[in-house]
Amino acid sequence: MNKSNILGKIEELSNHQYCLYDTRLANSLLISTRLVGKVYYAEGIVEGGTYEKGALLLRVEILGLAYDYVTFESVKILKKYCEDGGIVDYNAPILLVERIKR
Repeated sequence: MNKSNILGKIEELSNHQYCLYDTRLANSLLISTRLVGKVYYAEGIVEGGTYEKGALLLRVEILGLAYDYVTFESVKILKKYCEDGGIVDYNAPILLVERIKR
């Protein structure tokens, strides 16, 4: 995603392992990692799929520790930026998601 499409970090939804950014796309958020490690998507996670709040999206493994990334609300996956089992770098984008209003 072009950096000019990122509007700003959402502090209240970000933590020590990931950041959420507002984008110019309507209701869309970019999820990036604050970790360096291997990314493993949860089984069944596909672009275009919808997932309820609390669903496991992926796991980042670093030095034998696993960090789970779960949905903070209902979302639709628009884009996966990493290959399953691929290396992710600090502050690299992992997923582009669209908020689903219910």
